[in-house]
Amino acid sequence: MFKRIFRRRTRSLADCPACGAHFVHPVEWSPKDDEHWWMLLRCGACHECREAIVDNLDAADFDRDLDIAQARMRREAEVLSQELLADEAERFATALELDLIGAEDFGRS
Repeated sequence: MFKRIFRRRTRSLADCPACGAHFVHPVEWSPKDDEHWWMLLRCGACHECREAIVDNLDAADFDRDLDIAQARMRREAEVLSQELLADEAERFATALELDLIGAEDFGRS
Protein backbone atom coordinates (compact mmCIF):
# COMPACT_ATOMS: atom_id res chain seq x y z
CA MET A 1 0.00 0.00 0.00
CA PHE A 2 0.97 3.61 -0.42
CA LYS A 3 1.88 5.60 2.62
CA ARG A 4 0.72 9.18 2.47
CA ILE A 5 2.83 11.74 4.22
CA PHE A 6 1.12 14.97 5.07
CA ARG A 7 3.31 17.99 5.52
CA ARG A 8 2.24 21.51 6.20
CA ARG A 9 3.08 23.96 3.44
CA THR A 10 6.32 25.85 3.74
CA ARG A 11 5.38 29.39 4.73
CA SER A 12 8.74 30.86 5.63
CA LEU A 13 12.42 30.06 5.39
CA ALA A 14 12.18 28.79 8.99
CA ASP A 15 9.79 26.03 7.88
CA CYS A 16 11.45 22.80 6.78
CA PRO A 17 10.12 21.45 3.48
CA ALA A 18 11.33 17.94 4.46
CA CYS A 19 9.72 17.51 7.89
CA GLY A 20 7.53 20.60 8.32
CA ALA A 21 9.22 21.71 11.56
CA HIS A 22 9.74 25.41 12.20
CA PHE A 23 13.42 24.97 13.18
CA VAL A 24 15.35 25.95 10.06
CA HIS A 25 18.28 28.26 10.68
CA PRO A 26 20.98 29.75 8.47
CA VAL A 27 24.39 28.08 8.60
CA GLU A 28 26.07 30.33 6.05
CA TRP A 29 24.94 33.26 3.95
CA SER A 30 26.38 35.81 1.60
CA PRO A 31 25.13 38.41 -0.85
CA LYS A 32 24.45 36.94 -4.28
CA ASP A 33 23.94 40.32 -5.92
CA ASP A 34 22.35 43.65 -4.97
CA GLU A 35 18.90 42.14 -4.58
CA HIS A 36 19.49 38.55 -3.47
CA TRP A 37 21.17 36.45 -0.79
CA TRP A 38 22.56 32.94 -1.00
CA MET A 39 21.88 30.91 2.16
CA LEU A 40 22.79 27.45 3.39
CA LEU A 41 19.89 26.44 5.62
CA ARG A 42 19.66 23.53 8.07
CA CYS A 43 16.69 22.11 9.95
CA GLY A 44 17.33 21.60 13.65
CA ALA A 45 14.68 18.86 13.78
CA CYS A 46 15.60 16.55 10.89
CA HIS A 47 19.04 18.00 10.00
CA GLU A 48 18.06 18.46 6.36
CA CYS A 49 20.29 21.01 4.61
CA ARG A 50 19.40 23.04 1.57
CA GLU A 51 20.62 26.04 -0.32
CA ALA A 52 18.34 28.94 -1.09
CA ILE A 53 18.58 32.17 -2.98
CA VAL A 54 16.20 34.73 -1.55
CA ASP A 55 15.47 38.35 -2.24
CA ASN A 56 16.30 41.11 0.21
CA LEU A 57 12.73 41.29 1.53
CA ASP A 58 12.59 37.56 2.33
CA ALA A 59 16.06 37.74 3.92
CA ALA A 60 14.93 40.67 6.09
CA ASP A 61 11.75 38.79 7.10
CA PHE A 62 13.83 35.72 8.00
CA ASP A 63 16.25 37.86 10.00
CA ARG A 64 13.33 39.38 11.89
CA ASP A 65 11.85 35.90 12.55
CA LEU A 66 15.22 34.69 13.85
CA ASP A 67 15.50 37.72 16.14
CA ILE A 68 12.02 37.04 17.53
CA ALA A 69 12.83 33.36 18.09
CA GLN A 70 16.10 34.27 19.81
CA ALA A 71 14.28 36.70 22.12
CA ARG A 72 11.75 33.99 23.00
CA MET A 73 14.54 31.54 23.80
CA ARG A 74 16.25 34.11 26.01
CA ARG A 75 13.03 34.80 27.90
CA GLU A 76 12.34 31.10 28.35
CA ALA A 77 15.91 30.46 29.52
CA GLU A 78 15.53 33.25 32.08
CA VAL A 79 12.26 31.77 33.35
CA LEU A 80 13.85 28.33 33.64
CA SER A 81 16.85 29.79 35.43
CA GLN A 82 14.62 31.61 37.93
CA GLU A 83 12.58 28.46 38.52
CA LEU A 84 15.76 26.46 39.14
CA LEU A 85 17.10 29.02 41.60
CA ALA A 86 13.77 29.13 43.45
CA ASP A 87 13.71 25.33 43.64
CA GLU A 88 17.29 25.23 44.96
CA ALA A 89 16.50 27.88 47.58
CA GLU A 90 13.42 25.94 48.69
CA ARG A 91 15.40 22.70 49.00
CA PHE A 92 18.15 24.50 50.93
CA ALA A 93 15.62 26.06 53.32
CA THR A 94 13.97 22.66 53.87
CA ALA A 95 17.35 21.06 54.57
CA LEU A 96 18.10 23.80 57.14
CA GLU A 97 14.70 23.37 58.81
CA LEU A 98 15.24 19.61 59.08
CA ASP A 99 18.75 20.07 60.48
CA LEU A 100 20.21 18.14 57.55
CA ILE A 101 22.99 20.67 57.09
CA GLY A 102 24.91 22.90 59.43
CA ALA A 103 27.76 25.38 59.53
CA GLU A 104 30.31 22.56 59.49
CA ASP A 105 29.09 21.60 56.00
CA PHE A 106 30.50 24.89 54.72
CA GLY A 107 33.94 24.74 56.39
CA ARG A 108 37.13 24.78 54.37
CA SER A 109 38.81 21.48 53.65
